[in-house]
Amino acid sequence: MKILGYPLGWIMYGIYSFCKSYGLSLIIFAALTKMLLLPLNAKSQRSSAKMRALAPKMAKIKKSFANNPQRIQQEQMKLQNEEGVSPMAGCLPALVQFPILFGIVDVVYKPLTHILRFSKDTLSTATELLHKLYDNGTITEPTGILKTREELALLKFASDPEYSHYFEKLGSNFMNKISEFSDNNIFLGFVDLGSQADLHPEVWTVEAIALIAIPVLSGIINLATTVISQIQQKKNNPAAATMGSMNVMLYGMSIFYIWFSFSIPSGAAFYWTVSGLLGLIQMLVFNKYYTQERCEAILESDKKKNKGKKPGFIQNLMSQQQEALNAQQAGGSASVSSSRAARGDMSKSEYNETNRNAINDARRRMAEKYGDEYTDDHK
Repeated sequence: MKILGYPLGWIMYGIYSFCKSYGLSLIIFAALTKMLLLPLNAKSQRSSAKMRALAPKMAKIKKSFANNPQRIQQEQMKLQNEEGVSPMAGCLPALVQFPILFGIVDVVYKPLTHILRFSKDTLSTATELLHKLYDNGTITEPTGILKTREELALLKFASDPEYSHYFEKLGSNFMNKISEFSDNNIFLGFVDLGSQADLHPEVWTVEAIALIAIPVLSGIINLATTVISQIQQKKNNPAAATMGSMNVMLYGMSIFYIWFSFSIPSGAAFYWTVSGLLGLIQMLVFNKYYTQERCEAILESDKKKNKGKKPGFIQNLMSQQQEALNAQQAGGSASVSSSRAARGDMSKSEYNETNRNAINDARRRMAEKYGDEYTDDHK
């Protein structure tokens, strides 16, 4: 996460320097990442639109070969390859989102490094002091936070009037930056985005409720996105209705979103929630734009445009998969044909009996040759 955290940290630093609000910085950053990923998302949605235009033909294939799942897969891949449509094109934006999220987690865990830009020497001195306060019992909270959230612990105690005087030896610049950031870290005047949501807070305050609401909203937004995307997918691909196990996994992701949001600082969960909401709005806009008529027009236009062009990586991969299916089917047919040819006019039971007799005869001759006793187990 460090590799991803530093470039994103510079971006967050620039945004924070401009607006001086941590929560607003996360909102702006989420919007910025969505804008940067917009061309990729647009390309993905265009591919989905072409899949939607193919839906009637895909349904016809499924109906024509209802009793032959392998043939359905073969014919659908053939159709997609001919039309230049990739069903996997919509996965790339989702894969790109995860590295960004992990980078954001690193930025949220290390605000003193990425946003306040303290030097390594200053942070090393502050960290040593924090550990001494833990070791001598001045700070009695669980020490596990020092392993994963050292800078958040520094931020918390260096800005706390009860402990801040211990850190004054680090200089006025350090204390002023810590104090300013602590004030700006409080979103909407009462939500500390450096803290973590707790289902069992010591006191039920407005802040405690707001912190719990962030992970819950994250799960709800993900669930809404999943439901809408599944409805759209069934329009694009009639076979999607049979993918029950995949649906269970996708809906289970909503629970994972909630659990994960409870296990990270609220700043990262807040970014995830805002990003998810913007993604949901973007998806609704795309779904509204790509009508069936527009989808069919795009499919026809791209087919003419790509005519004569060399196939890309995805098309080559789909062609290889189709060839493998064809070879598998041809091999199965050849195996059946050779088996029937070997039997000739004999029935299957007669053929098996002939083979058993041949094996027993061979065993008998071997026993006679070496003077062993032979027993026919099949009699």
